[in-house]
Amino acid sequence: MIGDAKEPFIVITSLVVAFLLLISLVVFLTTALIEREQLRMQSEAERSFNSVFLALQDSTSKAQKTMAEESVSGIGVYSSMGRRVLSLGNVPMTIPLDRFSSSLELISRSNPNTGVATYNRATKMIEYIRFSRLTILLDTGQLTLTESGLLPTPIDFPDVLYLIFDGEAYHRRLVVTGAIGITSTLVLIGLFLLVLNIYRSNRRYRATIAKQESLVNLGQAARTLTHEIKNPLSAITIQLALLKKTLPGHYDSDLIVIDQELNRLTQLTNKVSDFLRNPLGNPVPVDLNDLLGSLIKCFDKPISFKSERRFFITFDEDRARSVFENLLKNAVESGGDGDPQVEVEIVSGKRNLLHVFIMDRGEGIAATELRKIFDPFFTTKIHGSGIGLSISRQFVKARGGNLRLYRREGGGTVAEVVLSRSIHPTKKSTKDTP
Repeated sequence: MIGDAKEPFIVITSLVVAFLLLISLVVFLTTALIEREQLRMQSEAERSFNSVFLALQDSTSKAQKTMAEESVSGIGVYSSMGRRVLSLGNVPMTIPLDRFSSSLELISRSNPNTGVATYNRATKMIEYIRFSRLTILLDTGQLTLTESGLLPTPIDFPDVLYLIFDGEAYHRRLVVTGAIGITSTLVLIGLFLLVLNIYRSNRRYRATIAKQESLVNLGQAARTLTHEIKNPLSAITIQLALLKKTLPGHYDSDLIVIDQELNRLTQLTNKVSDFLRNPLGNPVPVDLNDLLGSLIKCFDKPISFKSERRFFITFDEDRARSVFENLLKNAVESGGDGDPQVEVEIVSGKRNLLHVFIMDRGEGIAATELRKIFDPFFTTKIHGSGIGLSISRQFVKARGGNLRLYRREGGGTVAEVVLSRSIHPTKKSTKDTP
């Protein structure tokens, strides 16, 4: 039992951990692919930059041809203040170096031969910027001295190289990579929920199978017991009748107790037989209002009854009486010696269904007992057998209905019976009307 109680926690925790690891792996791979694309973009920018500048040393026309081959829109050389000194193609007059200064400084320390590449979503172009010389960094005030300790002459100012080229292919690869990562994450989440649902369904299925097996075993045992008990009961009944005739009068009180207990045992065996046999019986049209009205008169405590109008159900008469008598009895006995304030109400619902509510203000049902309330032989009463609710539910379900018990707001219990409404037996169908 302890293992069964811990199983859901262990399984669900293991599933959560496994799927979190898988999602982390997907995120890691997606991030790595995006970083690879960024490095690839920088590599393409540097290669295009070098190709154009090498071609520019030969001639402008050759450089322009190379730019067209490399999908480069413009190339330029800028001063350390961001002003254009030399350009070819479509480049701005000035560039905001403050936007790239921190990134350029960080990259220059680790790898002086690379720069910063950024993608512009509006223009779908990639801007690539790097220093052409790094012997003097005017922004930090650091100067590189010669071996003799003197300033180099002439002083080389750090020109800034700028390149702009088509970045649509890069952006497309980036979008595809991100979409694959997001889709994979969503698929994993969906798969996790599916596996979790399958596990829970399987657990419910196993519980149902185990319950059905126990009911089958219980049914076989109960069938054997009722058969074996009926013969001794018959013998005891005959002997009790003889004792009533032969024993003196001062034994009458003892014989009454024996007679009551004998009747109780007989009723119990009859109920068990009802539970085991076909619950459908002989369904006929039953006036639900008349049935409940007659049953209410059998109890010595006041019971309120409300109904929208007269309703009929198709049910075996004896079984219908057994169901509602049992529910009314439970409601009346729920208050002990006090008034349980029992109320009965019939309400018509959707899809031609009737809802019969039997409500009380008794002690109510504990939350821990609600799940077991329909189990055969489970009872909270001292003198109860625990078979009545199980039989009642079986009778109702045999007619395609449902019986459920739940706690009433403000205290007490609600027993709700849902059944299909039938046509008045004397009412003619419109098809039969000439």
